[in-house]
Amino acid sequence: MKRRVLLAFLLMMTAASVCAAQMNYDLMSPYLIYTQLGGEEILELIDVHGDAAGGAEDAGDVSADDGAEMISLEELAQAEEALEADVWPKTFTITVAGDTTLGSTDDLRKRDDCFENVAQEKGYGWFFSGLTSLFGSDDLTLINFEGTLTEETTKTQKKFNFKGPADYADIVTLGEVEAVNIANNHIIDYGDQGKADTIANLEAAGLIVSGGGLLGIFEKNGVKVGMTGYCFPYKDSKKDISADVKALREAGCQIVVATFHWGSEYQADFTAEQRSIGRAALKAGADIVVGHHPHIVQGIEAYNDSYILYSLGNLVFGGNVDPDDRDAYAARLTFTVYEDHADAPELTIVPLRLTELEKGTDYRPVLAEGEEADRIVSRILKKSYNMSDFVNGTW
Repeated sequence: MKRRVLLAFLLMMTAASVCAAQMNYDLMSPYLIYTQLGGEEILELIDVHGDAAGGAEDAGDVSADDGAEMISLEELAQAEEALEADVWPKTFTITVAGDTTLGSTDDLRKRDDCFENVAQEKGYGWFFSGLTSLFGSDDLTLINFEGTLTEETTKTQKKFNFKGPADYADIVTLGEVEAVNIANNHIIDYGDQGKADTIANLEAAGLIVSGGGLLGIFEKNGVKVGMTGYCFPYKDSKKDISADVKALREAGCQIVVATFHWGSEYQADFTAEQRSIGRAALKAGADIVVGHHPHIVQGIEAYNDSYILYSLGNLVFGGNVDPDDRDAYAARLTFTVYEDHADAPELTIVPLRLTELEKGTDYRPVLAEGEEADRIVSRILKKSYNMSDFVNGTW
């Protein structure tokens, strides 16, 4: 009887989530749709999506016996995880994608086509709505969060200072993203207070935050993914992450992702420093190395049974109202995971366009298709190393 209850409730929540996926981009802060709910709050969610779930008046059918309590989402998730936790090996998929800046500069906010105006017009779910089929079909999505979420007004003296309000963290969660790296040159755009506010706001939204000394751990179905990240300048063109890898392994992580903010902006070729740091990270025990900062795509290097993704390019980027280079990519990493380790990942390059628009931008990246997709993959592989036998897969 209990299994029947779980299945019935799962069907109800699946129907509700489908409705949510169709509605999110029209709403500014649809908290009932995507926050973690439990206990009596579930009834509130059912009321919101009663029609999709078969009607709120039917909610009483989902019970084991008369007088039994409604099963919470947390209990349901725990039951699902328990069914899979002891089955090894298992497949685990991670999607990594590029520089994401939610908000703009003081000067850009004066323009009609600024990020803030699009957010107000389209709603917070708009920006990642072109990628939900990708990000929603994996186990974990990790992006580089390059900017701040703060009300602080004192700027660091630099050319560009990016910020948005605290509730822009909702944009990330609506985008089916679970984790963010903050080790980049814009996390301090509004000083230490801006950085602290940003971390607090991201974590309050339920996101796993890593980078700049913060180690993040994401767990699902018995698989633990550890994340670490660092930003230039790197001393003597070196960065040793062996202590981070050791700490994450001791915490039970079968997979370790290392993220680096590095390289030269708008340069298609990766540097000797990037190669040195990336190779050292794989030798130190990282399972994959992910790079950002150049704002355009760079090549990939196959090394030590894994890959160094030198630059994924931009993603949702509020800092440019009319990007010259609109190519980007996400990487789908498929791991076979055992109780205490994971095999080397299978890599799929997923080519992206920063916007469907030919001029300007709507800040909404989309999947590239057809000849355009082939061109982007070819562009990446031409700048890659030791990838001559690589065959791009599907996701």
